[in-house]
Amino acid sequence: MSSSNLRVIAAGVAAIVAVLTGLVGGWVGAKTGTCTLQVQTTPADGSAPGSADGRGVIGRSAACDASFSVQTAAVGFVGAGLAGGVAVVLLLAARRDDEKESTVTSAPPAAGADPGLAQRAEQAETERGSLVQTCVYVRDRATSKAIADVLGRSLQEVGVSTVAPVGARFDPAHHEAGGATPTTDPALAGTIAAVEVPGYVDRGVVLRAPVVTVYKEEGRQQ
Repeated sequence: MSSSNLRVIAAGVAAIVAVLTGLVGGWVGAKTGTCTLQVQTTPADGSAPGSADGRGVIGRSAACDASFSVQTAAVGFVGAGLAGGVAVVLLLAARRDDEKESTVTSAPPAAGADPGLAQRAEQAETERGSLVQTCVYVRDRATSKAIADVLGRSLQEVGVSTVAPVGARFDPAHHEAGGATPTTDPALAGTIAAVEVPGYVDRGVVLRAPVVTVYKEEGRQQ
């Protein structure tokens, strides 16, 4: 149940209790009101009432104030209303505290909460970098194409891609020129003819630019 619905229900219950308390208090206050007893006497010899002679009781009457006590009802209503309001506030505060505690308990621990965890993550990243560099070093010097392909696939699985831009336009910002080869086709001039040493990109970060051979049109200097 949401906090807003709970607040409405609790307020309604408190209001009903306050009204009932006021009504009951008003009737109880009326029943505990004062009653006046009136006694009428007459002389024993028949003389007029109020004489100093012997008297006899000839009648009794009682008058009680049994009207509804508005003041008592108002006091009861206000008291019950205040008590109900305090109870509602305490109930909602306790519910909010329970929700916060549940959220904190169910939330996973932050990465920075454990200094050891951050240190281990940094160490793992350092070790990964060392393994990547070792695989690149071995692949560059592998005499077997099968071994080089296996190392290339392993690097690809951990997020390191091989850069071999054969046919692309030579860009000194991304490529390193290792040599040139002549061509009579003007369309090929300035493009990459072959990759001497492949480049590598680790999750968007350039580890090494590729060393390439560039086409050079015959009769022109590059």
